[in-house]
Amino acid sequence: LMSCSIKSGNSNEEATINKVPHNISDDPCCSFNDLNTKIRDGKIKQDSAVILFKNLIPQIRSLYYSKGGTDFNSGFWIFPVQGYSESSIGGTNGSGYIADHYNYFDGNKHKGHPAHDIFIFDRNQDCLDDRSGKQVNVLSISGGIVIAVENQWDTLSDLRGGKYIWIYEPISNSLFYYAHNSEIFVHLGDLVKPGDTISTVGRTGLNAHKKRSPTHLHLMQLGIDGNFCPIHINCYESLIKS
Repeated sequence: LMSCSIKSGNSNEEATINKVPHNISDDPCCSFNDLNTKIRDGKIKQDSAVILFKNLIPQIRSLYYSKGGTDFNSGFWIFPVQGYSESSIGGTNGSGYIADHYNYFDGNKHKGHPAHDIFIFDRNQDCLDDRSGKQVNVLSISGGIVIAVENQWDTLSDLRGGKYIWIYEPISNSLFYYAHNSEIFVHLGDLVKPGDTISTVGRTGLNAHKKRSPTHLHLMQLGIDGNFCPIHINCYESLIKS
């Protein structure tokens, strides 16, 4: 298993996140992060990964509430790129969402694009907003608990998501995936509320860093079905209502 001593960027924004000390040895968030990395890198058979995934989700849900997690229904959800709105979502009326046989357990070799890219004004691709000259904050769309984080990436990596965050949201029983971040301000096991700053928009990832790709946040939602398996959900309506 990979080390769970994950470090993230230093920022005053971290003060907004509810950090509760936890025991790494028996923490389901750490276990999920390890599992997610193995799935991502093709280091585990899919049938074994499915069993572990099914076992971890109920544990993560229980952990969220045992740490004092609060329910936030979709009426409290926040647009995830600060200073922007639904007009910044790629495609037309959510057409950027392409399922195309996506399977979470395919990891970094998955098909499709069951997600929405939210673009910022960054013509020179320096990850700064052209209007303000500042980094653009990524906000947690929902409440939840941080269950996977990747802080390491360089241009030689084939990792498609670059620096990413996975957050489990208990009300909708789903996972939110935030990819291509620049700085990350959360850690495994952190509780978040809608609108908490979790990262800044970046250009990390195999394709996201290339000149042809405008700077954006890649946001995906995976619902957990009755068999505790992840299924892609088109969150476009949630985005335009947030």
